[in-house]
Amino acid sequence: MPTPIIFLSGLLCDHSIWRAQQDFFSEQYDVSVFCFPDINCMEQMAKRVIHQLHAPSVIIGHSMGACVALEIIRQAPELVSKIALLDFGIHPQKALEAEKRYALLRAAEQHGMVYLVEHWLKPMIYEGNRSNPQMFEPMKQMLLQQTAGSFEQQIQALLNRPNAEQVFRRIDVPLYLGVGRNDQWSTLEQHESMCVLNPAAELHIYEHCGHMSPIEAADQVNITLQHWLERNPLQR
Repeated sequence: MPTPIIFLSGLLCDHSIWRAQQDFFSEQYDVSVFCFPDINCMEQMAKRVIHQLHAPSVIIGHSMGACVALEIIRQAPELVSKIALLDFGIHPQKALEAEKRYALLRAAEQHGMVYLVEHWLKPMIYEGNRSNPQMFEPMKQMLLQQTAGSFEQQIQALLNRPNAEQVFRRIDVPLYLGVGRNDQWSTLEQHESMCVLNPAAELHIYEHCGHMSPIEAADQVNITLQHWLERNPLQR
């Protein structure tokens, strides 16, 4: 039976953020994708996934989805055989984070989700990728499919996220970290600092890439994940 791989989508992202990974891994693995448009609690996001897991699985999360992945391994470590975390952080709420997030929410409520294309999505993406329609248009359309209501739910989950430092330190299964070199939201330096907390972490840096690495650096993500999976046979 193929090994299950579970992809977890981030803030304002749906299944399409992982399309390249679904296409790449589906022949060899049992691939599932989860997104969380209607849950305002990180613990409940994790429970939704856990209830669908029937065997130890490879958990791969991007951004908010990486926070969910950490909550899964906190709640049900026996169901996580390997874990990959992309473009994320383990810190609790930062100063002024709530004000900044709610300002974007109010603007989206007033002007529509299209407002976030210029003021949220573009700053997330490496400058050199913003003019690439094959890369940018799928992300734009993904964003425009979301609603201010789901944005609010996810903001609440993020602002009330657990401090994940201790669970990150205790991870004892193969641990992959990935980050775009040009990610201005979850920086390379942030990921390097996390590697100090868990020396078993294997850090991969995606060139010419901002925060949206599953699309911006699809080939780099796929190949490095594939090699990591091959080097680390199942432990559970």
